[in-house]
Amino acid sequence: MAVRTTVRPSPTDEVPLHPAYGYSLRRQRHPIGVRGGPRRAPRGFHLSDADQRQVRAAYELRMRQLARAVVTAGRQPGDATENLVGQLEQRIDALVHRAGFAPSVDAARDLVAHNTFTVDGGKVNRSSYLVQPGQTIQVRPDRQCRPPVLIAVAEHAEGDAPPYLEVSSERLTATLTREPQRQEVPALRDIPLAVHPDEEVAR
Repeated sequence: MAVRTTVRPSPTDEVPLHPAYGYSLRRQRHPIGVRGGPRRAPRGFHLSDADQRQVRAAYELRMRQLARAVVTAGRQPGDATENLVGQLEQRIDALVHRAGFAPSVDAARDLVAHNTFTVDGGKVNRSSYLVQPGQTIQVRPDRQCRPPVLIAVAEHAEGDAPPYLEVSSERLTATLTREPQRQEVPALRDIPLAVHPDEEVAR
């Protein structure tokens, strides 16, 4: 019985391949030599370009992350702008920074990814996790002596926490007491933030 030793992905291809790759080539979702189309950002609601730049700089987000938050906020009931503030400010990396456990949002994201914090006793290592009112963020006991946390807590003033966040520097805990309002968020206070439906932008 003849055994195939090479596989040609197409009649015009001049490079023979080993049979082990034939199955992968046949299972491709797109024709050989054609890459899949670009991933489209979520649509439906929109921020102005100036607002996008300022919000992305304040929270250190990628464009797709911000677009997803804007669309989710627009589809929720109530004021879309206030919903967007909740989507951004209730992220665990933003609250860790506001509580003074990290010098920046990027540093807070790195600490969260390394299992430094718990939420109501459960470990959370996803920086996009949304903390709900009443939940408590705490530095894990075995991570409280680490230099990044100690330096950030030492440099953070006692009264710098926003009014919707109760911080205990002794126990290294922060409790979200209620949903944040836009005028109370330091990063969004001076931004004329407004979420528009795509139909308004098209006009």
